Amino acid sequence: MEHRNRLRVAFLWHMHQPFYKDDLTGKYLMPWVRLRGVKDYFPMAALVERFDNVRVNFNMVPVLVEQINDYVENEATDTFLDKTVLKAGSLKFEDRLFILENFFKVNFKRMIEPNERYLELLMKRGIKGVREKELKKVAKNFSNQDLLDLQVLFNLSWFHSISVDEDANLKGLIKKKRDYSEEDKKYIIAKQSETMAKILPLYRKLQDAGRIEISTTPYYHPILPLICDTSVARVSSPEIKLPRKKFSHPEDAAWQIEEAIRYHTGQFGRPPRGMWPSEGSVSDDALNLMISKGLDWVATDEDILFKSLSLYDKHFKGLGLLDRRLIYRPYKFKVDSRHISLIFRDKNLSDMISFSYNSWEPKSAAEDLLSHFSRISENLRRDTDTGLATVIMDGENAWEYYEDNARKFFETLYSGLDKDKELKSSTISEYLAIDPPRKALANVFPGSWINHRFEIWIGDEQDNVSWDYLDNTRKDLVKFTRDLHERRKANGSDIRRAWRELYIAEGSDWNWWYAGQAGAGNNNPFDKLYRTHLHNVYKLLKKPVPDFLKNSIA
Repeated sequence: MEHRNRLRVAFLWHMHQPFYKDDLTGKYLMPWVRLRGVKDYFPMAALVERFDNVRVNFNMVPVLVEQINDYVENEATDTFLDKTVLKAGSLKFEDRLFILENFFKVNFKRMIEPNERYLELLMKRGIKGVREKELKKVAKNFSNQDLLDLQVLFNLSWFHSISVDEDANLKGLIKKKRDYSEEDKKYIIAKQSETMAKILPLYRKLQDAGRIEISTTPYYHPILPLICDTSVARVSSPEIKLPRKKFSHPEDAAWQIEEAIRYHTGQFGRPPRGMWPSEGSVSDDALNLMISKGLDWVATDEDILFKSLSLYDKHFKGLGLLDRRLIYRPYKFKVDSRHISLIFRDKNLSDMISFSYNSWEPKSAAEDLLSHFSRISENLRRDTDTGLATVIMDGENAWEYYEDNARKFFETLYSGLDKDKELKSSTISEYLAIDPPRKALANVFPGSWINHRFEIWIGDEQDNVSWDYLDNTRKDLVKFTRDLHERRKANGSDIRRAWRELYIAEGSDWNWWYAGQAGAGNNNPFDKLYRTHLHNVYKLLKKPVPDFLKNSIA
């Protein structure tokens, strides 16, 4: 009989990229699905596969899965790949400028500094980057071989050591260091494609073997509470300045959830049982929708629990400090006779992995994390308690700051959990089956995993302008869709495609980059992408693009 005096540990690695493609041109404007696929999405699953007793949760956002499929099935390309495949000897001057400006966009400490040739090329270009006028002068100093080496080194640097270990040719290319050939470059691009093709089959294989659970997110990664009603942001930020017009379209939020479940089911052979809502964002309205769509569980941040208890629960109301052990058990949120289980992440441990452990020796960092889990287990309230310590964080962005993409960190961590007698890694659904929630929350504090607020996505002047643009475009689209005379002129598939562009524009990533982090003018690619999707609504409807969409929000 299994001990109940055991802490279950649930890792939920959130895998996401926004929609980088302009559907009207068929071109991906940014390369991160391809490069992250090679460096992160495949290796993260491959690492789990090596430890028989380790169970892990992966949250696969549908918009990411769709783009992976596009690269694999339709041989999609992106602007960076297009510049890579050009022969160095035939590069036009503008191609050379693009490569020099963009092919050093990797982690300096882990990818450039250890590589003598890559560092040499960066020093030649200018380590802090140069203005366009200066770059034109610098570009003349780069030989064809310099540019070929840069094309190769940029793409080669994104391979995880797991892939390198299994491929003698990749090993040889790393050892070669410089003076690469066009054939070398072709091999690297082919290997990227081969690795991309392995990603989704590996996740499904691990899922079907019971090794991992795959959850989902609303399709295009919108902030659901804000899509339902932007005024909800005032609960956590009473003084916030909101857009001129309230955006309130719970029907769009419902579509984002329904479409995510439909697509996920087709991809992985079963519907998702759980959801990590975009940026951990929840509200009562959003949870009601999730319950209505048949989801079993939803995960969010510990701050949401503490705020919910201190504001809405009579046992904790008004308490400024709550027992941290409260986060190590599930709760339920009920609507009529149905409920959904709520899981709350340990913010401290998640942030340690995200932001602190990368500066540690990898083995020591993993052992420190395991010791934290052991202390949580020791401090559970009763001998019969079964706790769940949940770590939730982005599943790709942190690892390039670690030595060797955190490989040794993960191998030590998973090996420790694989053998430990008191700790046990678990999928979230597996845990809920043995210890379902016993306590209910009547109301949930509306917020995200970033300071339990929504201020990253709304309230800033640029964010509010983007919400107004979204609202204006949606009104035009609704009017056009309802106008029977106009509909007869339009192809039905074009209307559906226009709505898809609108739903893409509801994604959270665009406003993330506006809130004080945006590059000015046309240099912000996320601003360009956001307005491209709104432009496309009008282009598909064969309507003139409004003037307000022609100027950069940034």
